[in-house]
Amino acid sequence: MLVPLHGVGSRQDLPLPLELVALGAGLTLAITFILVLRSWGDPKWCEFRGRPLPGLTRLVDNPILQWVLRLVVLGVFAVAILALVAGKDKISNPFPGFLFVWVWVGLVPVSLVGGHLWRTLNPVRTLLLWRGALRRESQEPLPMGLYPAALGLLAFTWLELVQPDRATTQVLKWWALAFAAAMLAGALVAGPRWISSAEPFETFASTMARMSPWQRREGVLHLVNPLRHVSSAVPRRGLWAVCCVLLGSTAFDSLSNGPWWIRTTQSAAVPSWLTGTLGLAACVALVTLTFWWGVRAVEHAVSPRQPLMDSLARSMVPIVAGYALAHYATLLVLEGQRVAINLSDPLVRGDNWFGTAEMGVNGAIFDYTTVVAWGQVLLIVGAHVVGVLSAHDIAVRYLPRERWRSAQLPLLAVMVLYTCGGLFLLFA
Repeated sequence: MLVPLHGVGSRQDLPLPLELVALGAGLTLAITFILVLRSWGDPKWCEFRGRPLPGLTRLVDNPILQWVLRLVVLGVFAVAILALVAGKDKISNPFPGFLFVWVWVGLVPVSLVGGHLWRTLNPVRTLLLWRGALRRESQEPLPMGLYPAALGLLAFTWLELVQPDRATTQVLKWWALAFAAAMLAGALVAGPRWISSAEPFETFASTMARMSPWQRREGVLHLVNPLRHVSSAVPRRGLWAVCCVLLGSTAFDSLSNGPWWIRTTQSAAVPSWLTGTLGLAACVALVTLTFWWGVRAVEHAVSPRQPLMDSLARSMVPIVAGYALAHYATLLVLEGQRVAINLSDPLVRGDNWFGTAEMGVNGAIFDYTTVVAWGQVLLIVGAHVVGVLSAHDIAVRYLPRERWRSAQLPLLAVMVLYTCGGLFLLFA
């Protein structure tokens, strides 16, 4: 039997007092919002502005380089799939760690540093390109927007956090088969637009890439201020649903690893998968309702009234990125090494294909627990400060000047709630 990997980490070892950190986080956001209200009443980041990099564009668009990288990524995925299909169902099978650590957690830093790199390297797109199914790239979005991807992300987080025996190959085979059938069938019918609207991992990566310093305009890469990037990029329909699922599921991950939740579920008469499902749904619903409440106050002040859920959801992107890094960075550092070690023996029979099987996991990061703790706190608080700045800049584009202060106060309350709640769950 394998051990689920999503809970591996050091959150319970953080040495900082929760009360002071939560108070400091709330005060930081309040002060930031006051400074924002006193600083500017006109949007600063609504227009695209960046430094064009034609040389870098030619390099990253080079078809030889792109295909080399695609084939390398496809080869790594092929080894992982081989481990899933033919490897023994033991704790050293690399596929669970590959999926839950390298792919799920690793997409965050990859996208923050590399922008929309995953869109090019996505193995699903590579296979379809190979088959000629994506010869005509259509940029016209599907009418359903990102809602299919939001449902896919919710399903994946349920697998990661709730599904019984979720790290066994028997369970993961069925999920992998369902994912492949949905993606390939949809792409063959609707083309690349289906991948853009429904592929959960690409949607996750693209959402994180909104905070990267790279933005493409008219085919040319530009070096941009990440705040300008996230605030000026056109939001896709359903972005709010994607962000609420990501933030709510991260909150539930912390909640489900806390002692209160463990004691409650162990003593409950109902199955653990049922309480887990209800807990995950409740966390996502709470994030959705509070965000809707904050946005609704802005919408009521706009004339003529218009929906702003997706527009203001752009301000949630830095919050999602900060939460993901704070909660899962140590998981990526430690378990990421273990995945690299186990990939040398995908069939779990003592092989050493890539020369890493004899290596050990370096846990030196936990010699600096105070540094790690402060890093996690600063990531959450800093992400919320950036979210407040972005939300303000977006909101003042729509609000009349006489209302742009009072109408944003509910958004401040929501972000203070997210900060204090996130820190409480992190330390719990």
